[in-house]
Amino acid sequence: MGIVLVLLGCFMLYAKSRHFPMFLSNMGKKAKENPVGTRWLAYAIFALSLALLGYQYGFFTGFVIFLTTLMFGLCITVMLLPLQNKYAYILAGLCIVVILIENSL
Repeated sequence: MGIVLVLLGCFMLYAKSRHFPMFLSNMGKKAKENPVGTRWLAYAIFALSLALLGYQYGFFTGFVIFLTTLMFGLCITVMLLPLQNKYAYILAGLCIVVILIENSL
């Protein structure tokens, strides 16, 4: 759950960017209307995911998992969202499935 929250926070931080794709324009408009609120909500989601990962795996291991997932999420968000929408959804879904399979093992 913490990993999914990190990816959601990365998406919310990117939503207020001027490079946000046009096929997700409704989300982009809401985020651009209140960029400070969007930023604080994304940071609150990051804090919640860090707390969940720290509780689940211990503080240091949870922190390492959080940082690794944060770097992965930011890179994936910047690389996948500018693609055409069908490719972005397929690749994002594939990445989430791989993450969930790895966490279940």
